[in-house]
Amino acid sequence: MKIIFISGVKFGHEILTHILKHGHKISLVFSYDDSKKEIYSDYVSFDDVTKKYGVQNIKVNKINDIKNFRLIKNVKPDLILVMGWSQLIDEKILELPVIGTIGSHPTELPKYRGRAPIPWSILKNLKKSALTFFWIDKGTDSGDLLNQKFFEIHKNDDASTLYKKITKLGKQMLLKNLQKLEKGIITRIPQDESKFIEYWEKRTPDDGKIDWKKSAKEIHLLIRATTYPYPGAFTIFKDHKLIIWKAKLSSLQGTSGKIFQIGRNIMVGTKKGSISIQKARFGSQDLPISQIFKKSDEGTIL
Repeated sequence: MKIIFISGVKFGHEILTHILKHGHKISLVFSYDDSKKEIYSDYVSFDDVTKKYGVQNIKVNKINDIKNFRLIKNVKPDLILVMGWSQLIDEKILELPVIGTIGSHPTELPKYRGRAPIPWSILKNLKKSALTFFWIDKGTDSGDLLNQKFFEIHKNDDASTLYKKITKLGKQMLLKNLQKLEKGIITRIPQDESKFIEYWEKRTPDDGKIDWKKSAKEIHLLIRATTYPYPGAFTIFKDHKLIIWKAKLSSLQGTSGKIFQIGRNIMVGTKKGSISIQKARFGSQDLPISQIFKKSDEGTIL
């Protein structure tokens, strides 16, 4: 079975490594051009895995360019795997593989479609979600389902732990589905368009700005939803961006946005309750909390 793999992110990198490790052959890999590192927070280079397994890696800005279409056509693929790619795939490319093109979406399709599924899943306080593999068509996340597995979202999960959970599940799911496809077992379950469908909007780094007039619970939710590998929730401290990667909730009350305790904990007041900053980046680097805040900063308004 001739397979073309398209991805530019950490999820796809781990999926590709896993299936190659288990003996599946990949004819060609398309990954993001190195310049995309500045655009996509979970960007990763595929140079290491493709060199290790001797697979050609084509770095591109736009997958739908005519030169890429010709490369794919020349391979005459049976299957295309798209495991983390921000651009919609043109119909002319989707028509090329004999079996079809499989995409992934870390939500319960068709219930939740759209962008930034991991951050939105946390922001919307979902208690469970699903990883869905589906057959890509000309719509947005609308193709027939191949396979779907549910997982729980715990109260202490954040974007980082959820990303790891989904990646681990994805490796197991895709390996099993490739084995079935090689045996000629093809599953296509049409999405039920009569069900409730919610479309999630794109998120930008600016959406991570903290409003200290909100409650501690709301701010903590934002911090959890936007932490690594995403851009992070942030505030301005001493004229520089302070990204808060991890924090804890506290029932202590202080003035909204005011640092009211500096010591073992860095406490910031909110509308209701407070936030204890545990891990942060100040300026361009991650630093220990003790190197960011000094006792003299107590009373500073963020």
